[in-house]
Amino acid sequence: MGQVALASPVPGLVLTQVSRLPSPPASADAGYCQRLLITPATEAGALARDLGWAVTAELKLGPYDAVSFAGGFEAGTSGSCRLIDGNVGIFERDRLVHLVYAEPDAELGIGRIEPFETTGIRIWSGDFLPQPIADLHEDENGTVSLEMPAALERFCEGEAEVPNIYGMPIAQARSILADHGWLPFRSILPGQEADPRSQALLQAGMTEVETCSGTGFGYCSLLYEGQFARLSVTSVGEGDAAITPPVAGYAVSCALPGGS
Repeated sequence: MGQVALASPVPGLVLTQVSRLPSPPASADAGYCQRLLITPATEAGALARDLGWAVTAELKLGPYDAVSFAGGFEAGTSGSCRLIDGNVGIFERDRLVHLVYAEPDAELGIGRIEPFETTGIRIWSGDFLPQPIADLHEDENGTVSLEMPAALERFCEGEAEVPNIYGMPIAQARSILADHGWLPFRSILPGQEADPRSQALLQAGMTEVETCSGTGFGYCSLLYEGQFARLSVTSVGEGDAAITPPVAGYAVSCALPGGS
């Protein structure tokens, strides 16, 4: 399709200059994963859909329309889905300008895109348990760059910062969170009944554990408080509580009026 590879510091991902979007190897059948699809609202998204791609997100990146789309899906446990042959297209209306794709031997494939802070875009993996794999930015000259996920994410009008703790054992993550002003918040008080996995984490010193799921991926919710916000961290997997499960995601609730 006539492409020029650009610099990419992200292992396994390629950012190209390309002018034509090909059709997927086969028409994408979302099946059980239909909930991940959107109805395109942009010319770019409609173009991808009409070619047979399954469109999962549309976002603005400066003057461009960024569209994530996949060629197939695989249903997993606990309502999870794996996206197959995922890509991110950067368009000027219906004209493709850049394409981000994963090399065949890449450790992680591309899933969908989400906003990152106020101007960037975060690319998530297409795995059953997604994790951030890259960030997209557009500078004042209109140049699009692909970068490793940022070390920090800012919330609450910039007052709160969350370090990149994805994939870290929660014991390691809580130490790094403390360095950024996030302290454990104990929601299960001494003497209160807790589920077995929460109890194991409590005994291992994870006093911030709120609750754990006994099925599926084995999610646990852990709470932290900062000066301006509360942070809910989700860990995944069972394993040994002394080793502690890794971080799968987080969410911030701002105490500031109008915070996000």
